[in-house]
Amino acid sequence: MLLDSLPSNLLTDQAPEKYLVAVVFNRRAEPEEVDFLTGTGVSDRLRSAGYPDVELNVVNRRLEISNTTLEELRDGLSVAIAQELSGVEQEFERERVARNAQFRKDVDAETKRAEAVQLLAQSITFDPARVETLI
Repeated sequence: MLLDSLPSNLLTDQAPEKYLVAVVFNRRAEPEEVDFLTGTGVSDRLRSAGYPDVELNVVNRRLEISNTTLEELRDGLSVAIAQELSGVEQEFERERVARNAQFRKDVDAETKRAEAVQLLAQSITFDPARVETLI
């Protein structure tokens, strides 16, 4: 969590009711992951979990959680967000595995095709003596 991003007047009478909390990811999120986290599905699930005003945004390596408080995060919102992060990680890992498997399949098919072309090309000769055997 980026403490510098928190309002300076927290735990005072002037503290805002809700504010932005920024959390640092351990890596830069992929564009598809950003779309997932900021999409309506996650918002709907957070709303259903009792967090109707919370908004997620991804900026560089930060997850910005708007319209929340540290207390709300401590009391369950962090678990709900962690479940979403885990879900997106698992979903995109499955997609990566499927893409890699398809890539390997495509490479194997291309290798076999190239070998077949090479064998066919090697079977061709321009030997005039062969003309008689073809007639």
